[in-house]
Amino acid sequence: MILGKDPIVKKAFIILLISLVFIYSITILNNYFFIKQLQNYNIKINEGLIFSFIFKSIVIIALVIILNIVLFIRVLKYIMKKLEKVSFDIDRIMDGDFSTISNIDKEGILSRLESQFCQMSRRLQLSMDSINIEKEKVKSLVTDISHQIRTPLASIKMFNSLLTEGGLTKVEEEEFLERVKDEVNKLEWLANSLVKISTTESGMIQIKKEKEDIKQTILEAVNGVYLEALEKDININMNNLESIYVYHDFKWTKEAIFNILDNAIKYTNENGQVNISMEKLETYIKIDIEDNGIGIPLGDIEKIFDRFYRGDSEKVKKAEGSGIGLYLARNILEEQGGGLIVSSEEGQGSKFTILITLQGY
Repeated sequence: MILGKDPIVKKAFIILLISLVFIYSITILNNYFFIKQLQNYNIKINEGLIFSFIFKSIVIIALVIILNIVLFIRVLKYIMKKLEKVSFDIDRIMDGDFSTISNIDKEGILSRLESQFCQMSRRLQLSMDSINIEKEKVKSLVTDISHQIRTPLASIKMFNSLLTEGGLTKVEEEEFLERVKDEVNKLEWLANSLVKISTTESGMIQIKKEKEDIKQTILEAVNGVYLEALEKDININMNNLESIYVYHDFKWTKEAIFNILDNAIKYTNENGQVNISMEKLETYIKIDIEDNGIGIPLGDIEKIFDRFYRGDSEKVKKAEGSGIGLYLARNILEEQGGGLIVSSEEGQGSKFTILITLQGY
């Protein structure tokens, strides 16, 4: 039995016994001196009465001692039971079982301790779940990286083998070298994209929200796609842009808007249109980026924000890209309390709505 083994229990029990023996001795001595005092005052007391008085005192004291010991053991058992439960729950947690449940509705230090322990257990479980999710994300990311890199590397290897074997015409050599160049560009694009995506997967995006002009952020993003739009004779129309100073991360928000604009330019035919408009709502700034490009099939609407998803149409496959731009854009905006919504119809263009919170405006 744990009560007989625990050193703290032994010490407490010894202290209790010493205290009771001391009280018992003091009581007996008090009775003795009381009787002596009566005799000094020449008060005659029958010896039988003295014996009866002393005997009753001894019995009462003995009963008090027994009652104290019983109560002490019961209280100690209650405390040890609570502590044993906590110890048992700790063993369960060490074995990976976080299903500790507290139904405590009482007051007191032990109840509070048990309640706090159960809360700690739940937080540990949430932390472990989060770690496991992160592990799965890393595993998935490694799989995605290997899949994305394999195709251009295989092409480069094949073209390099053909070039080193010789026997090719000048035209064929130039064509194969151009293809190798394209594949190297794809690898470079992918490497840059993976650097960006790794910051989101590992929580390395450090959002530093400062009061900046959102109009300036949009204009900086437009500057990033201006040459590409110029090459395809695509007009970028900006309507109702206001200088509104709102707390946001200038660098990362510009990156998100750039990614959306880059997609709009990429999947819009020559001589197309991209319209940018802004509206201040009660709690958000709404930025609409609308194009008259190829649009998004209905079945792909829910997938375009998935990492590395690019769709199955020929126009999408021919366009350069790694399929993480929209994934990264949504993560950046959501990290700041905003969001990204899309509405589209295949062949009719797409509209992306950016929401930036006005909190702290």
